[in-house]
Amino acid sequence: MGPNGAGKTTLFNIISGFISPIRGKVYLKEEEITSLPPYLIARKGLVRTFQDARTFDHLTVLENIEVAIPNNGDIDSGRKVFPFFKTRLVNKFIRMRAREYLELVGLSDLQNRSARSLTFGHQRLLGIARALACRPSILLLDEPSAGLNREETNALLRVIKEIHRRNIIIFIIEHNIGMLISLAERIIVLDKGRKIMEGTPEEIKKEEVVLEAYFGRKKCLI
Repeated sequence: MGPNGAGKTTLFNIISGFISPIRGKVYLKEEEITSLPPYLIARKGLVRTFQDARTFDHLTVLENIEVAIPNNGDIDSGRKVFPFFKTRLVNKFIRMRAREYLELVGLSDLQNRSARSLTFGHQRLLGIARALACRPSILLLDEPSAGLNREETNALLRVIKEIHRRNIIIFIIEHNIGMLISLAERIIVLDKGRKIMEGTPEEIKKEEVVLEAYFGRKKCLI
């Protein structure tokens, strides 16, 4: 968390390979990934979403997920056992997986709709489902609740909790401080590109330097 211009999205862009750092290095599970392109970083299990809903508008909701599913090891093993492994069986496998991710985010009933017809809140959930289709071990969510109403935010909360129950590590940038404090195990506070505080939600709420970064004076965060 941090005020506008703190460097939160820039940090995500550096971690996920979309921009290069001026100095310093990025490591994932003790492997340096600083110079790797985003698609290779995603293949290593670190996947991110974006502030804007980046959907393929000319595709259906289901097809938006199918295009994100990687060349799965289960498919490869099938091809080795059956040299003439039918394309339709591969497609069936991909479709089955895609439907699982749509069910997780609550969009199963909309799978045959065009992506452009979705509400903004549903497009947000579609972006998360597409990220999950890449089978991440670490998921970066960049302001997932931005522009959502209360009902959509509650749906998003349920999805994030379910993702976490599946042992996926989640990092969230979020302006909805109440939502962040209710979800987070630990919070890192940025201000002007620097980390000024790290701690539990309870510790963060009481830290004067955090309150000053947001409001310029002592005030309650929530």
